[in-house]
Amino acid sequence: MNLKELFNTLAKEFGSRRLAPGDSGRPVKGLAVDEETEGWLGPDEVVVTARAKLDDKFLAIVAKKDAPAIIWRTDTTIMEESARQAGELGLGLFIVSPGVPLRDLFSIFTRDTEGEDLLRHSHGAARVLFESPGGAAASVERLAGKVAGLLGRSVVVEDPIGRIVAEGDPGAESGGARALVSVLDAHDLRASRGSSVEETRRERRDRYARLPNGFLSVPVERWRVAETEVFWTPIGTGASAGYLWLDLADAPLRPEDVVVLYWAARALEAELGKERVRLETELGVRGDFVDDAISGHHGSVDLLLQRARYLGADLSSGALSVVVDIDDFAGYLSRRKLKEPAIQELKRRLADAVRLQARETFSNFLLGPRSDNVILFVGPSADDAPEELGEKALNLASRIQRYAKGLLPDLTVSVGIGRFKENPASLSDAYSEAEVALEIGHRIEGPSSVSTFEQTGTYKLLFRVLQEEPEELESFYAETLAPVVSYDSRYGTELVSTLVTYLGNDASTAKTAAGLFAHRHTIRYRLERIRELTHLDVDKSEDRERLTLGIKAMQLLGRVPEKPSSITDR
Repeated sequence: MNLKELFNTLAKEFGSRRLAPGDSGRPVKGLAVDEETEGWLGPDEVVVTARAKLDDKFLAIVAKKDAPAIIWRTDTTIMEESARQAGELGLGLFIVSPGVPLRDLFSIFTRDTEGEDLLRHSHGAARVLFESPGGAAASVERLAGKVAGLLGRSVVVEDPIGRIVAEGDPGAESGGARALVSVLDAHDLRASRGSSVEETRRERRDRYARLPNGFLSVPVERWRVAETEVFWTPIGTGASAGYLWLDLADAPLRPEDVVVLYWAARALEAELGKERVRLETELGVRGDFVDDAISGHHGSVDLLLQRARYLGADLSSGALSVVVDIDDFAGYLSRRKLKEPAIQELKRRLADAVRLQARETFSNFLLGPRSDNVILFVGPSADDAPEELGEKALNLASRIQRYAKGLLPDLTVSVGIGRFKENPASLSDAYSEAEVALEIGHRIEGPSSVSTFEQTGTYKLLFRVLQEEPEELESFYAETLAPVVSYDSRYGTELVSTLVTYLGNDASTAKTAAGLFAHRHTIRYRLERIRELTHLDVDKSEDRERLTLGIKAMQLLGRVPEKPSSITDR
């Protein structure tokens, strides 16, 4: 359709008036609705706007983008100046009533034969994507290849947790999908982690195809990173089942492509759904194994090891346990008031993220979800000697926290790591140590902590007291550091932080003064005030030991001064 044909249709059907003719022979590919975002206007698209006034800046932008004309939905009678300016810029200017629905304007471009052709194309695309030749089982990889062939362009499939699970190229020698993956990896781009791209560098726009019985629409998001542009569309409705990345470097989407993307999203959603059911079933079986292993209700050790081998792990030489826990998950759920499907989706995403990172770190492990945490048993292998497991587990914890930050930006996770146990009958002990390390690390360091059982030192002894006889730990705290915490809370002093720094510096007044940017006399004054409050003298080794344990009891009990210091000592 050219500009003259467009105006004739507008005049005939909607009573349009032409204020500026433009180039009547210019081809028109479609309409673009005036929006605030960049990239809303494509080549040879006619602008549709309902602005109160067509100012110089707007007209200049439209002309610069090489649009052939503007359809102005207005009932104003003062438009001579706008007509003159549009004419000087070589733009056509057509007036239609603001009461004309946008869908009626868009319908001009997809009617009669074209619409019937698109309908036939739609039916053909659906058959290709949903029917497997010869009864062959479908797969995400096979579907990606079909989608690439129908579109004539490379595609990449990303799952909900950011893994690239399939690639498709229109030809055997294309390699475009591999190049697209390289771009995504080079800039650390994943649709599942949208926060990695600034809002100002993103644009989302629905693409339409008109069929005789209505519209098909597909949302396509464009990201701009450095000098690179990449495009993706979500797979599925509601909670996304994944994302389909597209190579649009050579040509924009046509209506035929929109039809293919519509059915591709549904076919891929079904296939990814099957994979999700399989994984959830597997996670359920693994979760049952973990429950039995940590509770000791597993029958014989041989039976336990047989179940582990069935799940792909050899724990006959022992294992180390890692617990990954969502920080304050109950508080998060209380604030967000999420429904059960959303809660289960969060847990599944965490389990998938941990499994993905564990697979990159270890070759012999078994993972299972449990409540709001994920538990791993890691066994030695040809690649991982028993003495190396602890260090590699720390590396895994760091990887998990980085990955979870992008995948679940509103949540943080803490990690506890136990010691390696040679006897497979001690898997429950391995888990208990990891759980103790997790709890101690969280109490001392707060959210996003990483703690190993070996690093907990005397904390683990006090923690056992807290678990078995909490009143004893409360009593010890009251006899040692409680008066100092109360004093700091009341007067805003820094006695607790001074004591912690002093003991951490091996009772060196000079180092403590330098670390706190205070005079040595000030440090001695604070230590003397602590002696008066606790009747414990930091110059006596036995009293220092009691104060050190008092600090650890304070941390485990969560009793810190309520107000940070900002005024002079009293």
